[in-house]
Amino acid sequence: PAFKALVTEADVREVMCAYQRYEGVPCCTNDRLLVDILRNKWGYDAIVLTDCDAINNFYTKGQHETHPDAEHASADAILHGTDLECGISFISLKDALKDGLVKESDLDGHVKKVLTGRFELGMFDPADMLPWANLGPEVISSESNDQLAIQSARESMVLLKNESVLPLSKDVKKLLVLGPNADNAEMLNGNYGGTPTEEHKRSILEGIKRAVPGAEVVYSKACELEDEFNTTNVLADFNGGQGLLASFYGDKKIAGKAKLERYYDKEINFSTFGAWGFAEGVDADDVAVKLTGSYTPDFTGKLSYNISSDNGYVLKVNGKVVEKASASGRMRRWGVPQYKSFDVTAGKPVNVEVEYVRGSGAFAMLSAVFCKRERPDFDALAAMASDADAIIVVGGITAQQEGEGGDRPDIELPKIQQSLLKAMHATGKPVVLVNCSGSAMALASVEDQYDALIQAWYAGQGGAYALADVIFGDYNPSGKLPVTFYASTDQLPDFMNYDMEGRTYRYFKGTPLYPFGYGLSYTTFGYGEAKLSKSSVKAGNGVDITVPVTNTGSVDGEEVVQVYVKSLDNPDAPIKALKGFKKVALKAGKSANVKITLRPDSFSYYDSKVDGLSILPGKYQILYGSSSADKDLKALDFQVL
Repeated sequence: PAFKALVTEADVREVMCAYQRYEGVPCCTNDRLLVDILRNKWGYDAIVLTDCDAINNFYTKGQHETHPDAEHASADAILHGTDLECGISFISLKDALKDGLVKESDLDGHVKKVLTGRFELGMFDPADMLPWANLGPEVISSESNDQLAIQSARESMVLLKNESVLPLSKDVKKLLVLGPNADNAEMLNGNYGGTPTEEHKRSILEGIKRAVPGAEVVYSKACELEDEFNTTNVLADFNGGQGLLASFYGDKKIAGKAKLERYYDKEINFSTFGAWGFAEGVDADDVAVKLTGSYTPDFTGKLSYNISSDNGYVLKVNGKVVEKASASGRMRRWGVPQYKSFDVTAGKPVNVEVEYVRGSGAFAMLSAVFCKRERPDFDALAAMASDADAIIVVGGITAQQEGEGGDRPDIELPKIQQSLLKAMHATGKPVVLVNCSGSAMALASVEDQYDALIQAWYAGQGGAYALADVIFGDYNPSGKLPVTFYASTDQLPDFMNYDMEGRTYRYFKGTPLYPFGYGLSYTTFGYGEAKLSKSSVKAGNGVDITVPVTNTGSVDGEEVVQVYVKSLDNPDAPIKALKGFKKVALKAGKSANVKITLRPDSFSYYDSKVDGLSILPGKYQILYGSSSADKDLKALDFQVL
């Protein structure tokens, strides 16, 4: 229903076909998806774009292997509904045309759609005709836009637990702020999010310090996101403090004089992903890179490293090859870092070389880090908390764990963070957990180790200030969970089971830790007896529900009134399904009647007879309340005739 609404109601102009197969056929050559449903049933007439390198998967060994080569794969995609590719396989359409796999008439409609899209974007118009052509940083980063980002982030925060700890007083003397996400401004951007300008890159730690300028705010990263060892980047210690030297070459080989040389002392993270260049000022088409540096360790032990690329690499230490990674065995940039190491001796210099040559794929990428690793000292952190008024632990995960190529094996809070929470809870100080993630986190194993919990998501450039507003009471949280927070991974079906049974609030019969639609406030709300505009309607008609809501607390606040529909006659229907919601702002002690309209399709379900959705006559319950949990809902009987 959500995808259909975007096409038929929002009139989107580009739809992406996915990597996977549906009913045995890759999505980007799937008639049922792209032709029967998208084009014919929904009337979509604009561009279908592949996910990046999706066509490559048709013929790459170990992927779909449904086609012999790029030529046949590209021709098949064109003939079955795909218009535009993110990748390089469509270059072979010239050969497909020459070999008779496609005709010019097969291509004409696709070319028309692509050109129409470019015309609609104004890509062929003079810049002075385009209202957005001169939108510089001064517009995008304006104060009004920044305030909008902050307000959006405020409204997204979800208070999931509060044992009379929040809001914290601004008169606190000392706060201990811990956790791998506390001082990570980049984390707030999430996966495929926009990048704020420099003045708007703020970490959660910065937001807390800004909110309580008179307090002593003591910070420690405490631990990594998942790694049992803490890492200290030593790039700045190479070459006498200059960093590693990157030498860039052309012709896909390291030979002759470098075209460009530059030192990097913080991070080495070169990529064409989402950009035209490899590194600033470097053409990526035929790039080769050599990293060199001398490092004198102040310790004896293991120097760790993580190197990732699209085409393998060679690592040399003191002229000797330590590792030669092939393209097929490379480590992905987007996943959790996997560290390797070599021995070093205090005071004895080591010379490091990394050689990389771009591969033949659509994207080029090289990242490298060298670091020291040691176990975290939670006892020392506990000692730091001895005179603190409260402990704020900012944990969770980042886009590295759940973004592109970052699938999680489970939904538990990483074990090292569980250990951190237990150590801080043992101090007896109030512990506020701020969980940053873009998806559900199972927290039942540590639910008794924190006194308050805020689900902060990846809240963007306004997230740091917005979270501080919630923590210190400048904003009363009103967010509700858009996903179910299960108690543990064990509550989910097997990963390879794609059936919906047992998944989401609509089909899950167990008891989650925090249900879909749940979210607390610094005030309380009471629900009266709702009324329906009609007790029954003929199929094809909607109904209004009016819900009395009262702010029964002493603080002004906002409540999201939720309405669910449950079929009593259809055994295949969901347990319940959200069909309407509305946010209402109420002063302390005040009431309001909240009217929500349920559209006719609120009573539609999949009908195998028509291979689509149908409005099914029968008996229903209309449920309303503050979350999807049965204890938070009241019911009204309703009938569709």
